[in-house]
Amino acid sequence: MNIRPRHILLFILSCLLLLGAVSYSFTLPLPFTKHLSFPTLTEVLDLPTPPSSPSQPSVSSVPSIPSVPSLPSPPSSVADTLPSTPLPSTPLALFRAALAESSTRQVRVMHYGDSQIEEDRITNNIRRHLQSQYGGSGTGWIQVPQYTPSITTTLTVRMNDRLVTRKFAPKRYTVFGSTFRHRPNDNHYSAFGQVMMMDTTLQRHSDELLIHIEPLKDNQPVNRFSQIRVLTRGNIEVNGLTQDILYYPNNTTTCDIELTGQGDVYGISLESTTGVIVDNVPMRGAIGNIFTKMNEDQLRAFYAETNTRLIILQFGGNVMPGTKSSKRIYGYIKTMRRQIAFLRRCAPEASIVFIGPSDMLTTIDGIRQSYPFVALLDEQLAKMTAEENVGYFSLYQAMGGQGGMEKWQLNGWAAKDGVHFTRKGAYQAGELFWHWLEEQLQQPATSNL
Repeated sequence: MNIRPRHILLFILSCLLLLGAVSYSFTLPLPFTKHLSFPTLTEVLDLPTPPSSPSQPSVSSVPSIPSVPSLPSPPSSVADTLPSTPLPSTPLALFRAALAESSTRQVRVMHYGDSQIEEDRITNNIRRHLQSQYGGSGTGWIQVPQYTPSITTTLTVRMNDRLVTRKFAPKRYTVFGSTFRHRPNDNHYSAFGQVMMMDTTLQRHSDELLIHIEPLKDNQPVNRFSQIRVLTRGNIEVNGLTQDILYYPNNTTTCDIELTGQGDVYGISLESTTGVIVDNVPMRGAIGNIFTKMNEDQLRAFYAETNTRLIILQFGGNVMPGTKSSKRIYGYIKTMRRQIAFLRRCAPEASIVFIGPSDMLTTIDGIRQSYPFVALLDEQLAKMTAEENVGYFSLYQAMGGQGGMEKWQLNGWAAKDGVHFTRKGAYQAGELFWHWLEEQLQQPATSNL
């Protein structure tokens, strides 16, 4: 066969067309391409990497923070939820004023968060410091049944003389989490975002639950209580009584409760009659956009009745895995601004503090590194909370910023997943937040936090 110059040219062109088609196919969202990655020409030739734009961050480092575009104004429905009274002079002014009365009445703190605060981690440290300085005891709210273990208190439930496990527990609804069941045609989840049903769906049509509560560490003052608040709705009796608060001798640590009837059970709170009560409300998988899905009248009544004066929101970490550009960050900021406006309407006497996400690790092109957009999220949360007169604690910066989670892993403070803290790490995170909170509370009321 005689190979002519035109044959060589056609062969080269064919190869180029074939390679071009293959290259183009990997830019399409096809099933066989989403898990594959190829080096760029810059990486192969070891050329200098051009600067990354906010929407296309470098895979080897956290992008530099771009100038912040102006965010659109909230819709009129959000503006309508703002409180009619002027905002306090500083983010923690209302909480500081309430603490001055803690010797004569309860002051409640609600700590909402994602899986980072499960097991009463972080919250327990905050509670210990607040109760040590301002009085109070008891662990606050506990789930019924206790689906999430706690490091402070254990609660067991028996139904028809059988220990209730997750598999055989009464029907439960939550306002958070894609794997949980959402309550149909009813947004009564209480201030804790979840409800257990006592109705004819119980095994053998039982209408009785026997609850046993005991501390995991007897020597912790936080485990001691003098009253129990049982949060229910419907025709439910507690120990044969219709009242929702049971009084016990001071320093009680262990008790038994009998619930009978039908209705909603939102949980049990172990409390003292005065001092600070701190609730741990973990919402696995949540990003914090759930409050506007809850019943406003129910929340307002609970916050007022329990004198809730500080609401801590610890969210943002679950935004990271699905974030591919800065667009989602700005959308999340808008969503959280709306949640804060809603909470202000429900709890106008409460201060609000936001704990930003920690540093988090992921693997990109085989390199273990911080999520590219965690720094941008931290910055934008700080900006938004300042505009809304909400306190902001940057856990990301407190850990050391980019790469902080790697250092925490070396100290044994972070789990292997590079996302969650170990119990020692949760303790450290709680200490960092407490030092920040204590500093803010000690500042003059007229200062800007």
